[in-house]
Amino acid sequence: MRLATIAWRGLLARPLRTALAIVGIALGVAVVTATIITGSSSEQALRSATADLLGRADLRLRAFDDAGFRPRTIQALRALPNVEAVAPVSERRLTVSTTPGDNERVFTLLVMGIDPEADALVRDPRLDSGVPLSADSPTDVLAPASWVSRNGLELGDQLLLAGRREGMPPLRIIGLMADTGLAARENGDLLILSRTTLDESFGVPAPIRYLDLDLGDEPDEAAIERVTATLDEPFVVETEADAAAPLASAQEGFVGVALLFGLVSLVLGAFLVGNTMAMTVGERTRELGLLRAAGTTSRQVLGIVLRQAAALGVLGSALGIVAGIVLAAGMIGFLSSTRAVLVVGLPLPIGGLLVAFALGLGVTLVGALVPAMRAARLSPLEALRPSRRTDRGLLDRLRPLIVAELVVVAAAMLLVAVSGIRTPILPVLLSLGLLIGGAVAAAFVLEPLSRITGRPFERFFGAQGRLGRANLSRDRVRTGLTVGAMMIALAAVVALGTVAESARAGTERRVASILPGGHAIRVGLPLDAETFRPTFEATVGVEVASPVLDVPVVRVTDGDQEEAALAGIDPNVFDDENALIISGAPRADAYAALRAGGAVFVPESLARRVGIAVGDVMGLALPGGEIHELAVAGLVEFSLPARTADGALLVSTADARDLFGVTAASLWIMVPQADVPSSVFAAAVRETAVQLAAEPLTARDLAVELSRSLDRLIGLFDALALIAVVIGALGIVNTLGVGIGERVREIAILRSHGMTVGQVQAMVVAEAAMMGAIAGVLAIVTGLLVAFMLVNGGASAELAAGLRLPWPLLVAVLLVGTGVAALAGLYPARVAASLPIVRNLKHFE
Repeated sequence: MRLATIAWRGLLARPLRTALAIVGIALGVAVVTATIITGSSSEQALRSATADLLGRADLRLRAFDDAGFRPRTIQALRALPNVEAVAPVSERRLTVSTTPGDNERVFTLLVMGIDPEADALVRDPRLDSGVPLSADSPTDVLAPASWVSRNGLELGDQLLLAGRREGMPPLRIIGLMADTGLAARENGDLLILSRTTLDESFGVPAPIRYLDLDLGDEPDEAAIERVTATLDEPFVVETEADAAAPLASAQEGFVGVALLFGLVSLVLGAFLVGNTMAMTVGERTRELGLLRAAGTTSRQVLGIVLRQAAALGVLGSALGIVAGIVLAAGMIGFLSSTRAVLVVGLPLPIGGLLVAFALGLGVTLVGALVPAMRAARLSPLEALRPSRRTDRGLLDRLRPLIVAELVVVAAAMLLVAVSGIRTPILPVLLSLGLLIGGAVAAAFVLEPLSRITGRPFERFFGAQGRLGRANLSRDRVRTGLTVGAMMIALAAVVALGTVAESARAGTERRVASILPGGHAIRVGLPLDAETFRPTFEATVGVEVASPVLDVPVVRVTDGDQEEAALAGIDPNVFDDENALIISGAPRADAYAALRAGGAVFVPESLARRVGIAVGDVMGLALPGGEIHELAVAGLVEFSLPARTADGALLVSTADARDLFGVTAASLWIMVPQADVPSSVFAAAVRETAVQLAAEPLTARDLAVELSRSLDRLIGLFDALALIAVVIGALGIVNTLGVGIGERVREIAILRSHGMTVGQVQAMVVAEAAMMGAIAGVLAIVTGLLVAFMLVNGGASAELAAGLRLPWPLLVAVLLVGTGVAALAGLYPARVAASLPIVRNLKHFE
């Protein structure tokens, strides 16, 4: 009990340092807790959305052909004895506007049509407010609550479908849907109305894309086979996992990056605890020596230090759990309002919270282990000797810390894996390893970097700046680790910003490569190319209106078949506009082969996945039709979007028409005349699109739309990074506080020789600012290395454009690091300036 009392008194003797360590641990645990809770919320939302998407349906049939299922197919299925319900879902992408006026808003949305009575047999409507659709209310529409909130709308507002038939009344929002089921698709940018209303609004009925079938209680494979065997048109059976796949990809990426920030914060907490305990042991060396001389064993000394660390860990982790729940509520609220990631509720997984607590306590104990072992190894004579300077080299002093940090990372990854969070661990582990390596390297490069970065401060602060720079090298391990901790936080910001900027560049490159001329029109239903060509060519300022003939096909390999999408393009238009990024063959040769016929361009992602090379022969066919063998003439880095993840296979329009019989196009490339201003042409394209109830597309708008979710997440992760920066700043306060305590007599001598209070403060602030500047320089280097690894590691197709440096961000990181460190130095500066001169001149070691 006496040893425990000694441990508690040791913590209370330095209340500020103890409080800073507890806050640092709490912030790290808070970020991990918030990540676990938000990840659990995301997974729960995904499961709920998937379950609500199919409802009580036993299977979903997706029409293979873009024309959709025929109405008679629905009637035939409903007539089968073992089919209890058939819920058709039709789709059209339309331009929707609010009522005309000063506040008119225009949107491009996916409009889904359902049969209210049939759909109620399969799915329960999930409404936040309002009432569900009914068969006797043809002007009603349901909208996602998040979409309505984002766009300043409310229940009862009216919406207009562009291109609707004359005399069709406006639609009225009668219900706000929760972000689940059908409303979870398209990031919530959709509307749901009666299928009859959708069909009657236009001259051509909307295609029936899906049929959700309820086959009674737990149908077996034979029962499903009997039902599907009655269909005489091509279809694809989708399982619950298939339906959830588009929603799941964004969730995993979010959890992985959030987890990285959580572990970064915990590692910073380990640095802070390790430094705190090392300072405490250093200050109490004489006291520990007296204890050893009085008969205390090495094991008991180790216990004293570890008891202190355990107290810090328990208090910090407990506070972190509470703060993490609050932070998670904010994160979930933000994600729910922006729809960047699908989340629901505020789950509190007991296992996850215990993992976060265990991580906080474990990180604290491991961070304190090295100072505790050093304290336990002290002999009484060594501890009582007047000079206690170590003669060990820098690497010898850092080696135990490096091992301890590796243990922390390994334990963290193991516990996270056990907690059940599904995220790719290897990229997170490699990124974290680079960050920790950069932090440890800070101690080795501290002196040369301080000579370079210190020059501006010496010019600004004068002699105080030179004294501040000299103080950095007094204890390179302590200062280096403090700088390294701040560097980790800033490097995470650099890496995140660089990857985001590179992703934006990749998105711009992708859109520019697949959209010749930068403009296009996408129609809800395929239009016959020859019949509607004059309408598109009548657009003011158009040079070429080129249809893209699209048709679903199957890729045949060794008797097996795989769903694929085929798009027929005009090789001359794409070649003249320098569209498509082609590899595997000279660009001229690839386009020449496409013009000659019998050739196909294959997306690189598909080629890598199945091992296709230029010169190979690919078998493509309509379902049940003749197989056509096409030679692979080139690989395209980005292809036209399609229902398959790889994108469309590209052939010439002539081959699409002659071999596969497709004559209709839902996408039209609009190339402007050279002398037509972009804004004028964009307005003309919009006018044509409105006439056809279609969606105008521009390369710029598409790039912005694709980057929107990324930008929303970047804002959230920047907030998490700021928490890590705060932890790094706490370390600077701690280090400077100890440094001032070691230099009280030196500061008193300077004061006695005429140094003013302001000059003492300037010296300490300059020292702190130089720490931040060095951390900023190292953060830029380390962060760019992490970003380079992610960008060039094939993590995403959007990163294929390579590394693009965000120069404003790099400058901002350097300034933020310097500024935050300078602010962190203000309190120690006040303490140093208030030291009594006479009393400290009497102080001798």
